[in-house]
Amino acid sequence: MADRVVSKWRFRDYLPVILTVIGGLLLIGWAGDQFLDLAELVHSKSPLLQRIDTRVHDWAVAKRYASATSFFDVMTTIGGPAGVGAIGAVVFIVLLVRKRFRWAAYLALTAAGGGALDWELKRYFARARPAVAEMLKHASGYSFPSGHAMGSTVVFSALAYLVLRAQVRWLWKAGAIALATTLVIGVALSRVYLGVHWISDVGAGITAGLLWVTMTTVAYETLRRIHRIHVGRASARPGTG
Repeated sequence: MADRVVSKWRFRDYLPVILTVIGGLLLIGWAGDQFLDLAELVHSKSPLLQRIDTRVHDWAVAKRYASATSFFDVMTTIGGPAGVGAIGAVVFIVLLVRKRFRWAAYLALTAAGGGALDWELKRYFARARPAVAEMLKHASGYSFPSGHAMGSTVVFSALAYLVLRAQVRWLWKAGAIALATTLVIGVALSRVYLGVHWISDVGAGITAGLLWVTMTTVAYETLRRIHRIHVGRASARPGTG
């Protein structure tokens, strides 16, 4: 009877961990599947994907006007390596000052790993960018996946997760998710509007970024919850605490 009670309590303790892992695996599977589908089409030089990319590119070029150009120029600056790097660095320093060392390590690992993954994917696929003559902003290097889209997805999603951890009120949590989503979409669209990426590049960047940030966040959250369970059990033992 005592063993049953203990088993029941253990299951209840680990249920949030199990749900976190299952939910994370589902999201990782979905993002991975979406990225692989796009990668396969790019690798095989799919005529259908090329037509879609070209049509969206031509439509974006035809719809350019001054105020939109200014807006998307700002968005692409925010989502660039310097922009997300500066935002991430400021938050990283604040976390260190406030002695949130685990959060700082999570943010640094997630951002650095995402950057390395983007570089490796670009090198592997080696896809050419749209015509330079139609670019409103200079861009060099390979096109697939979009580094701006992937970097902003990784960093802003990680920051949104930290806000979810830090804030109690759901208003702030919802605001963080909405802001992160808006920034990611704005940065991604800016790369197409400015003519430096195909629409499939930014789609791949978002899915690859989501894949990576989900992996690191689920891993961190799982370890955090398991550690909290062990600490709670240790403090509950007779003679401790």
